[in-house]
Amino acid sequence: MNILKINLKNCYGIQSLDQEFDFASTNPIKPKAKAYAIYAPNGLMKTSFSKTFEDLAKGNAPKEERYNRPSTYVVESDGNAIQKEEIYVVKSEIDIKADSPAITNILVNPASKARYDELLIDLDKQKNKLIGSLQKSSKVAKKEIEREILNDWAIGDFPTCIRTIKATTVEDDLSPYEYNTIFDPKAIEVLKSQEFISKASEFNERYQELFSQAGTIYQKGVFNPTKAETSFTTLDKQGYFAGGHRVHLRGESDSIDKEALNQKLQAIHARIDGDEELKKLRASLAKNAQAQALTDLIESLSASQVEFILEKLQPRNQAQFRKDLWSYYIQNNTDASTYLESYAANKEELERIEADAALAAPRWTEAVELFNDRFVDMPFTLTISNQTQAVLGKEKAELKFTFRDGTDMVEWKRSELKTLSQGEKRALYLLNFIFEVESRKLANQETIFIIDDIADSFDYKNKHAIVQYLDDLCNTGYFYQIILTHNFDFFRTLANNFVHRDRCLMANRNSSSITLAKAEGIKNYFIGKWKNNVATSDCILCATIPFIRNLIEYTKGESDPDYLTLTSLLHWMNNTDTITVGEYLTIYNSLFGTSHDSSNTRSMKDLLFTKANEICAHSTHDGLNLEDKVLLSIATRMQAEIFLTTELRRLKRDSSYWFEGKEQFGNLIKEYSALTPSARELRTLEKVSITVSSNIHLNSFMYEPILDLTIDHLISLYNEVCGLSHI
Repeated sequence: MNILKINLKNCYGIQSLDQEFDFASTNPIKPKAKAYAIYAPNGLMKTSFSKTFEDLAKGNAPKEERYNRPSTYVVESDGNAIQKEEIYVVKSEIDIKADSPAITNILVNPASKARYDELLIDLDKQKNKLIGSLQKSSKVAKKEIEREILNDWAIGDFPTCIRTIKATTVEDDLSPYEYNTIFDPKAIEVLKSQEFISKASEFNERYQELFSQAGTIYQKGVFNPTKAETSFTTLDKQGYFAGGHRVHLRGESDSIDKEALNQKLQAIHARIDGDEELKKLRASLAKNAQAQALTDLIESLSASQVEFILEKLQPRNQAQFRKDLWSYYIQNNTDASTYLESYAANKEELERIEADAALAAPRWTEAVELFNDRFVDMPFTLTISNQTQAVLGKEKAELKFTFRDGTDMVEWKRSELKTLSQGEKRALYLLNFIFEVESRKLANQETIFIIDDIADSFDYKNKHAIVQYLDDLCNTGYFYQIILTHNFDFFRTLANNFVHRDRCLMANRNSSSITLAKAEGIKNYFIGKWKNNVATSDCILCATIPFIRNLIEYTKGESDPDYLTLTSLLHWMNNTDTITVGEYLTIYNSLFGTSHDSSNTRSMKDLLFTKANEICAHSTHDGLNLEDKVLLSIATRMQAEIFLTTELRRLKRDSSYWFEGKEQFGNLIKEYSALTPSARELRTLEKVSITVSSNIHLNSFMYEPILDLTIDHLISLYNEVCGLSHI
């Protein structure tokens, strides 16, 4: 991939973006890293850009969600449409709920897996055939049979369990008994009840009498009490009896109404319902379909068989009866013998492959060690709990997280993690990225990585770890990166480490599109751009005021006359209007030993507002715009202070009023709001306080906050403040 061409229209929040990324390098001795870094303030394009590529990676078309505008896109690698397999997106959102499939991908040994799968084909056929025949005997669902057998016999693997069962003997004829009917969870509720434990035999004796006593309406296997209750209740609910209808029972000369029917049923059931425990047991056995199935089974058995099963269903005998049923099914099943013969024939080679897989140095250790080495102070260590099975591709790999604190130790799966900080969650999310990279290396997969704000929530040492890892990716010839960030410090770190300055771009938005321009002044904006242009650019001249004031504060203190003069250029004070451009350059020359012309008598305040108005009039704003943003911030606050001071003079009826003291702007707002608490202008003034006031006092290390403010926002706020003061 030399040229990545991108043309997007109405893709999420990107109205239009047309850009070529040239990853080729013409210098074989010192080639440029195949990576671009894009600085974009929040809300400009980052998420939309990454979501667009995430759609493409899934084989979907990107869209515009807010206005439902039609989207078009062209993303080409060297003139050909990029394939979804060539894209991987590292999102800014944190998702740690699931392990990446890539973890399993790098674990699987292709040669071992191929042979292992070959051996398992016939064995799996025999196993599935055995499970199918066991399902017919037990009526347990196929997907549950293996688990039920292993649980009942407390043996870990299926072949060993079947071999053990095959070696046992069961002399009783258990053919009438279906495992699922007897041990269904809802039937078990009845079997565990105190009524069943203490009264089962007595209940059965009296229940059997229902079918043989004089005047009975029941017939074994055809019409029992549960079916009778269902039938008569349905008739009643449907208004049969209310409509004057009657029922004619077999053996009766006359039909009877509902009341007579109830009396007859009570007489038939008297032997059971006269005992509260037996009555409760009868109700439990009719409670649901599963319990009724157990009743039907008991009803179908002979007296000796009923006595046998009632004894087996006593709590002390149930565990053994479960095992006996499986033994009976398997001993009378020819498929079990065939399965064991097939397993025995391949067992030695299967075990050898599994042993080799367990002993081999797994590739995942490199990825985990890389994570542990790069990301420090994590509260856990990582292992993979099912390494052997994952290497053979039998199971999806599962990470295990071991937390230790002194002698206390806990182990959690990824889905169980609950107490991680945002930084720890971010690091864990990046572990998926590391595994994905290793997986793509194994596959020699050419990939463009779209990396969205990867450094968020990290402290500085782990941000450096990320930069180092991204730098390492450049060593793989078929990996390419587009790294997006709103963090200027991280952007600058990328530029100072491995991303070539020509490939450091800044995003700008105009009325209809987003453009990417080469970044300026990344290493040191003051030295790189401002210092050499202070005498030729009025915007830069004004923007240097807070920076120069900071330096004087650090070197001479706040009582220095030059510091006080520059303070009057950042606030509207009683001497602000009289300070000239020449006076400011005199201070500048004194600090830096320069000899810029200091004869200009123009008012600095007048110059400040003139340049602010010119910036507002520009139709486009490209590049970092730091000087424009600083200038607008200073001008906005000064306009607000002029408004506040003028209003306070009116309210106080003191035309000579000036604020005296520190933190001028904040205190002016307090005074004004105390006198006019419901003034509409307070809303605008609060915006100034929140948005620009704290960002004016920048230095070369901390101008990121003002960079995050868009120039359009500052222009809008400046115009809003000017509207207050009518200047």
